[in-house]
Amino acid sequence: MSVSTISNDKNSFSTALMYFLGIVGVALVVFFGGGLLRNIFGFGSKAILSVDVTNGKAGVLLNGKSIGETPFESKTINPGTNTITIKNDTQQYQTSVKFLPSTKGVSFAVGIIRDLGISDVFSSGQELWFDKDNPTDTLKVVSDPSGATVYIDGSEVGKTPFSSSIVTTGDYELKVALAGYETQTSRIHVQKGYTLNASIKMFPYPVPPVMKVFEGSPSLYDATTDNTSVSTDTEAWVKGILYWNQTRGINIDDVGLNKETVFDYFIDYKGNVFGADGKQLISQTDLQSLKDAKRGAYLGRSTDGTGLTKEAKAALDNLLAQGVTAKTATIKNTGTGWLRVRSSAGLNGTEIARATTGQTYPVLSETTGWVKIKVSETVEGWVSADYVTLSK
Repeated sequence: MSVSTISNDKNSFSTALMYFLGIVGVALVVFFGGGLLRNIFGFGSKAILSVDVTNGKAGVLLNGKSIGETPFESKTINPGTNTITIKNDTQQYQTSVKFLPSTKGVSFAVGIIRDLGISDVFSSGQELWFDKDNPTDTLKVVSDPSGATVYIDGSEVGKTPFSSSIVTTGDYELKVALAGYETQTSRIHVQKGYTLNASIKMFPYPVPPVMKVFEGSPSLYDATTDNTSVSTDTEAWVKGILYWNQTRGINIDDVGLNKETVFDYFIDYKGNVFGADGKQLISQTDLQSLKDAKRGAYLGRSTDGTGLTKEAKAALDNLLAQGVTAKTATIKNTGTGWLRVRSSAGLNGTEIARATTGQTYPVLSETTGWVKIKVSETVEGWVSADYVTLSK
């Protein structure tokens, strides 16, 4: 059997051209890593980035270069690993994420949402991105701290770190919850053949859901925690409380969330005292700035037992010795079990509430024969001085 080597001039030219283009193509792939060919012939696509913060605004940087401000979205990000930085005037968060190019009909967006907070501990966020290196699992969820419960569309499916190969293509609600931390919820899209990664950072509660006073005290509230990540740095803890107060609100005596400044001072288990702005007060002159303070919070650890530590008790005694304490009014026995609280000082004032016999209330001001008390977070009024016992 023979093989023909005869060809016409036209076929010879076409064959030569194909060999030439093939050699050039290989050279371009080797020299430019395929990027030039993708751009010339449209074989590739850009990636998508979406960034936002939950409180205020923040600048967004891509590989160290500023690209905008939150809320930010771009569909022109180069595929591959990119470093994203989110920063405001006081805090910064940085992460490196692998971006996949969007394909026809499917967009592989990288989504980042953060609460920058006041420190690494008192912050939270979510990162969502796709990966095709190991598409066996369609969904992976990790959390900081780990051990959080994962819910998909309201159904519990496991604990973090969590992975699943049975979550099918579609849109879902992802919820991650852990006792002592703020629950994180997001809408996700799962795509068969790819792994959706979810990295969740959880914000620890700096105060209990409802804050109560210590027994026998009308104005010192208990913020004791068993979370060591919260209690280790009490200066950051105070700032975390102030941030939480401003952004979420604090529930005092179960009367509802209050975003106005709740506490005038803080005493921690070490005996340190902080003002309403979170700054530590050291000198006696600093402490005198609290002479009109009406409400404080004790930052304690559950491991120290109930009540104040001896260091905190000494700090509180020092404040009391300087007159740094709010005056209180205890309702005497009226025969009815209650005392009218009026809108103004006098019998002509209309009844706006009733104070309970034997209960103690903070005093806001006094006039002849009448005392103005704080009944709740939303109610203040006047009671007859004849039916109250005033004390500090």
